[in-house]
Amino acid sequence: MNTQVETVDTVGQTYHLEITCPLGLENVLEQELHSEGLMGTRLGEAQVKLTTDLEGMYKACLWSRVATRVMLPVANFKMESADDLYEGVKAIEWSDHMTAANTIAIDCHGTNHHIRNTQFGSVRAKDAIADYFVALSGERPNVEKVQPDIRISIRIKRDIVTVSIDLSGDSMHRRDYRQQGSMAPLKENLAAGLLLRADWNRDCGLTQLIDPMCGSGTFLVEAAMMSLDMAPGLRRGYWGFKGWKQHDHRLWQQLMDFAKNRKKDPAELGIRFQGTDREQRAIAASRENIKRAGLVGVIDVSMASFQQHDFVIEQEKPGLVICNPPYGERLGDEMALIALYRQLGEWVVTHVRGWQFMMLTSNDHLARQIPVRPEKSTRVINGGLECRAYRFPLLDGYIKEDAVAQSIMTPGAQMFANRLQKNAKKLKKWVEKNNIECYRVYDADMPEYAVAIDVYQDWAHVQEYKAPKSVDPEKATQRLFEVVSSIPTALNIAEANVIVKHRQKQTGKAQYEKLDQSNHEIIVKEYGCEFIVNLKDYLDTGLFLDHRPVRKLIQDRANGKRFLNLFCYTASASVHAGEGGARSSLSVDMSNTYTEWARRNIELNEFSERDHKVERADCIEWLRHSNDEFDLIFMDPPTFSNSKKMSEILDIQRDHGELLRLAMARLAKDGELIFSNNYRRFVLDKDIEEEFSVQNITKLSMDPDFERNTKIHQCWILRHRSEG
Repeated sequence: MNTQVETVDTVGQTYHLEITCPLGLENVLEQELHSEGLMGTRLGEAQVKLTTDLEGMYKACLWSRVATRVMLPVANFKMESADDLYEGVKAIEWSDHMTAANTIAIDCHGTNHHIRNTQFGSVRAKDAIADYFVALSGERPNVEKVQPDIRISIRIKRDIVTVSIDLSGDSMHRRDYRQQGSMAPLKENLAAGLLLRADWNRDCGLTQLIDPMCGSGTFLVEAAMMSLDMAPGLRRGYWGFKGWKQHDHRLWQQLMDFAKNRKKDPAELGIRFQGTDREQRAIAASRENIKRAGLVGVIDVSMASFQQHDFVIEQEKPGLVICNPPYGERLGDEMALIALYRQLGEWVVTHVRGWQFMMLTSNDHLARQIPVRPEKSTRVINGGLECRAYRFPLLDGYIKEDAVAQSIMTPGAQMFANRLQKNAKKLKKWVEKNNIECYRVYDADMPEYAVAIDVYQDWAHVQEYKAPKSVDPEKATQRLFEVVSSIPTALNIAEANVIVKHRQKQTGKAQYEKLDQSNHEIIVKEYGCEFIVNLKDYLDTGLFLDHRPVRKLIQDRANGKRFLNLFCYTASASVHAGEGGARSSLSVDMSNTYTEWARRNIELNEFSERDHKVERADCIEWLRHSNDEFDLIFMDPPTFSNSKKMSEILDIQRDHGELLRLAMARLAKDGELIFSNNYRRFVLDKDIEEEFSVQNITKLSMDPDFERNTKIHQCWILRHRSEG
């Protein structure tokens, strides 16, 4: 068929452009274009259509802070087959825009029944352009994917194809002041659009801007560039129009020179830009970006939490607080961020009343922690997430005074905080006397708040128990919010140091699966031993706190002994044995993760690898084939395991008899075997009690922090019966 191609006339002085932008900022982009005298606009979805001349096109490229790309549509046509795409692209008068000597790149967006793959669409379009020039001159343009002379966009929407020349050549959010690989996900043009939405511009009259969680400083740099009237496109060396046949180099250079002269003198600015962030990496990135943007001395950033930083604030002058705090994409993250958002809200109300506050987040629940009614919100997309930018006027009538007065804590949260403080006070003397850094401060004391809270130095590790089906999920979530929001105040722990996990029955390989990839580790001490714990990446941390007394018992009895640690986990018991003077130790576990962790713990405590070995093996199979003898054995097997690494399924109630007999066969005549498990309904086989001397030490194996949960484990010492 003959494809009917509607060709757009670009040879004259008028150009019909499509200027794309972040979704939700179309009005902001239009107002920005109007401020540069570009009035021929029409709104679209995530774009503004602009009719202008060549100078207007250059102005849009040079001065738009919000635009993503400046596109020049050259044709659109209907496509009823894959051949129609080829014919339609080939019918365009490409010689009006380029020569065969130019390099090209083709970006295809969208698919339909005829073009099912964007790469196929790009190839068909490239073939059409190549064949056009071969027919014209016998030569064809080469492909250059990185910085081509001409970048061409093929957009397929249902059966309509739009072919455009990308005059920007690359996304215009790249201002060339931010290093590649910078940690901040917020794009420069989105940051600029939100600043404009918050009424920050070169003539706004605001004299102070604070970003309390500045990351790599994008809001601060963009705001300073606006105030100094620095053209956002001034630093860019690559533009798509530079290889375009209709490019007027002299006109572009004139506009560039004018933009350089238009910049204000920073010394006469009279605006203070301040930012803080707790992360050293973020502050290092922000300082580098400030330097690359030429804004040293204009923007001040400090490594500190906003709660503790002494900002310079002139109360009589108006200002803006704007930030992009963490969103909490997972449940545990969200819980830990509640207190952060509440403290942020309390801080702005207390310190900058009368200012404006804008906050970007993807989490509506977290946004509601701010004790201010938003004036408006803007829906945008950031990093693939649907977000809202909330604008909060910090004025009477918008501020929820009652919420601030109550330290923004609900009655339920206050009740829970009271319980936490009571528990912490009760344990305080014991903790200080024994120099204990890790302990349980709460374990479902109140049934409606079904969590366990462990303190690890200045961190709180919260595990939510799986709620019964009879519990309303919304109520359970609300109670978890109350738990987390109360911890920073009750335990004097920073809100960022509250880690939340959902605990449920773990079987087989799920016991070892990672929850995260943060590699967040700290070193804790216990009775002279040091241990690596990971609070984020696994369900368990690497240290079972309820076995603290058992580890101390092993340490006290290990001097000169040969120690065997079965189902060793991270070998904390072996470390205690080594600290107690054990002649040797062998730690056995079938998990690669935990045996490697065990080696690191042993190395951390500077014990010899020759005398303190770690072996990865199925403990049952290892016992069946071992002939070694030990003076002290510790065994804390899982309740159930069906791991593929094991030769058979382990059920501790069913299999403990055989397991204990195998272990006792490896125990020296006068030795001791310490056996523990956490199966609440476990009953020790009576035959075992008849065969061996058995001492139940469960009560002795509980420290004060586990007195309320006496069923967390059961523990026995087994010895060989003396002959006669």
